[in-house]
Order: sequence, then C-alpha cells, then structure tokens
Amino acid sequence: MSTDSLSPSWKTLEIPDHAKAGIISIGNFDGVHLGHRSLINQMQSLGNEHQAPIVPITFFPHPLLQLKPNIKLNFLSTIEQKKKLLNSEGVAFVAVLKTDDGLLDLSAEDFFEKIIVRKFKAKGIIEGPDFQFGKGRNGTMALLQQLCLANNILFHTAQPMLLGNTLISSSKIRNAIQTGDLQAAKSLLGRFYSIEGSVVTGAKRGRTIGFPTANLENIQTILPANGVYAGLCKIGAKTFTTALNIGPNPTFAETLQKVEAHLLDFEGDLYNQCLEILFIEKIRDTKAFLNKEELVNQIQFDISKIREITSHFKN
Repeated sequence: MSTDSLSPSWKTLEIPDHAKAGIISIGNFDGVHLGHRSLINQMQSLGNEHQAPIVPITFFPHPLLQLKPNIKLNFLSTIEQKKKLLNSEGVAFVAVLKTDDGLLDLSAEDFFEKIIVRKFKAKGIIEGPDFQFGKGRNGTMALLQQLCLANNILFHTAQPMLLGNTLISSSKIRNAIQTGDLQAAKSLLGRFYSIEGSVVTGAKRGRTIGFPTANLENIQTILPANGVYAGLCKIGAKTFTTALNIGPNPTFAETLQKVEAHLLDFEGDLYNQCLEILFIEKIRDTKAFLNKEELVNQIQFDISKIREITSHFKN
C-alpha cells in the first residue's frame, strides 16, 4: 500500500467540517496505550467544556524513517490499527499527515501557522510536557504556549498517566512484548497485544502430524520473544482459540524465524487472508524434540493448556 493512499500531504489533507475548530493533540500514538487514552480523555473534557470536537493528529510514515532511512524501528501498531483504535475512543476525526520533506522542513512557527491555525483552525491544543515540533524539533512547549496565546488558542499541558510508579510509554510496552512479558504489556496497553499478518503457503508439515498451521508473513509490528503462546483469532463472528509458535523449528533443523498459528476447531481455507492474532500468555520457550512423536505429545499438552487459559477470555 502506498504512502499516498494512507496519508495525504498536509497541503492537500481535507478536514471535514465537523472536525474543524477542535481540540487537537499531535503525536505518534503508537499502540494507543492507556497513556494515550488518558490524553484523549483530557481532550474530551476540554472539548466538552468548550463545545469542540476532538482531533488527534499523527504521521505516516514515522518521521525518523524519513530523516534516517536506514534506521530500524519497531512498532506496536500499523497506521490502520492506530486509526481504528483512536476512532474507538470516540474522536471526531483522526488526521494522518504524510511525513515528507515539505512537512519536516517547516519551522516551528510555520508548522503552527500553516497546520494548526490555517489547516485545522484549532480551538485548543493539549500536549505532554516533552512535546517538540517543527524542523529539527526546535519548537518547545514554551514556544507553543506563546504562539497559542498570540492566536487565542487554548493551551493545556497533559497530565501523564502512571501505573503504580511506572510512566506508561510505548517503549516500555515494546520491551515487555519483546521479552515475552505479555501480562505487563497488557497492563500498559489496556488490552491484549495483537499482530496482523497474511497467510502464506508454508512447508505444510503441521497437517502431516495433525496440527495444520497458518504461516503468517508481512507482519509490520513487533513480535514477542520466540516461544509458544496462547492466543485468540476472530474470523467473522467466531473467535477461535489459537496456538502460536514464534521462532525456528529446531526439531526439523529449520533456523529461520516463522510465525505459525494453529486455530483450534477451525475448518476451512485461510490462504491469502489477513488474520489478527491476540496474544494471551506465553506457554513455553522454543525447544528441539528428539523425534516427531515427542513433538506431537508436547503439542497435545500445549493445546490442552491453551484451551484452559483462553476459556477465561473467549466470548
């Protein structure tokens, strides 16, 4: 999918009438975690007070990918997932700005005037205390407050959300996921972490031992640590308990990392479909087995455990 189809240039972006003169907040919103949802709630309180719509503004692709093309970044959500999650919070409009040279070359003052004032006609803006904007991220919160005051725009500093003594952040969630600590990730996200991937043809070895798997590729978000996981997959109106394996297959001397999903009690063809898999809990690490029989016995044990775990969450 092209960048143009996901995010127009800021010059050509059309703001619907119902989203103009709103309360805006600008950020990456990766994962739309509990901290982001707290920010949205603060925007909604301000919007209700001033009878203004709520408009989060984000970017695609991530600005660092434009500034440093060779950088490796890990994400919690695709742009489509991000928009879906933000819309589920009841915002008036999710604005996605195309990250290109025209956007990144705007000074802080030009960014404020051309985008915040002219394009969005913002009534108010709320940002976290470390917010920076404009070319080289030279725009500070002090400058933003000054520009808002000069343009009669409401200015608010968002209150950060803590979980215990932990400041909720996308980087903490990424670390939890990559180390396999899905419970910590869930507590910070406010939901189960999920990935989306396209089903492709694999070695078809699973079906020969009674456990056919869907091989997922084109996954654009981070993966949990290698291992076996309990998960859920929704297809149409049905939710299927899912056993997930991430990593190589040392039993068959395969070293490439793969993502395989075995949907329990599912019958049908999944090839070329896009599946979303929710991760519930890690069951065990990846390991090599002495033979096929030992592998089958372990899979049967894993599935029994996965059924027990997911029975508490499956609708």
